[in-house]
Amino acid sequence: MRDPRDLYRFESADVLAEVPRTGLTLVHALPGLVDAGNACRIASTYLRDELRHLRLVTFDMDELLDYRGSRPQAVFDGTSYTSVDIPELTLSLMYDESDRPFLFLDGPEPDLQWRRLAEALTDLVEFFDVERVVGMQAVPMAVPHTRPIGLFAHANDPALLGRPSTRPTPAPGTMLGDDEDDSPEILVPAAFGALLELQLGRADHAAMGYAAQIPHYLTRTDFPAGALALLRRVSDAAGLDLPLVHLGDLTDAATVALQGTLEQNSEVRQIVTALEEQYDSLSEGSDQSPLSTTMDLPTAEELGEHFERFLADHDGESPDEPRSA
Repeated sequence: MRDPRDLYRFESADVLAEVPRTGLTLVHALPGLVDAGNACRIASTYLRDELRHLRLVTFDMDELLDYRGSRPQAVFDGTSYTSVDIPELTLSLMYDESDRPFLFLDGPEPDLQWRRLAEALTDLVEFFDVERVVGMQAVPMAVPHTRPIGLFAHANDPALLGRPSTRPTPAPGTMLGDDEDDSPEILVPAAFGALLELQLGRADHAAMGYAAQIPHYLTRTDFPAGALALLRRVSDAAGLDLPLVHLGDLTDAATVALQGTLEQNSEVRQIVTALEEQYDSLSEGSDQSPLSTTMDLPTAEELGEHFERFLADHDGESPDEPRSA
């Protein structure tokens, strides 16, 4: 294997000097073939728009992407091509609302050289002395948008999920199912994040992640609620103060628009009703899912801020007076 460090370059010595070397979390969002509801893309864009950040590392996309399989977008003005948008994979130093630093890796999931890139990222985790890695993913599921969003939680050490750490990290070359653990195992198409989490565990680095369960009928639609659910969990797992209220506003607006669509489409409305009945029936059962699943609910701070803005919007209005335009 060629040197994994050839896959990336540092931006500048001045920027590197800004990075603390203790207690860092690395958050990653690498949407690929499946990014249901564009949840990872929305979460990534939102963080970049809301938080101060500095680019630390840029990866060589010519080595990682299959441009024929994932064609970049080009702008044509009728005579000439004015631009070709080559995707970027970057590692940035970000600061949350409390000015706490963390690392953020975002860009498209690589098509090629997964093992080499996993080695490169392990090298960077060690270079920056990262304490924990937290990933985001979004998958389509047969669930209704009218119920709390479920998230599958996973980690290379069960203790990160509050479970007893009894299962040893697989040795290199070990196949899934080689041990005698009784935990249920299922085969799923791998994402790059799965390989990265596994490789980091083999190198004794803590890594975990969340996969938001997005209603399958919204897979190709922007679904901000999925991004909000992911960022709530990432904020909690990484101990970060992420700005979620504005994303909550986007979620509320999208929900109103979706309800309007449902009122005009009886076929989709029937699908949602059937999924609601199935969801409620399963929720009433006493058996717990063997998978580590958590439900997305707003935090007390988010509820408080929404309520404060509601009062501000209605300040001075009489109950019998219509709200002025």
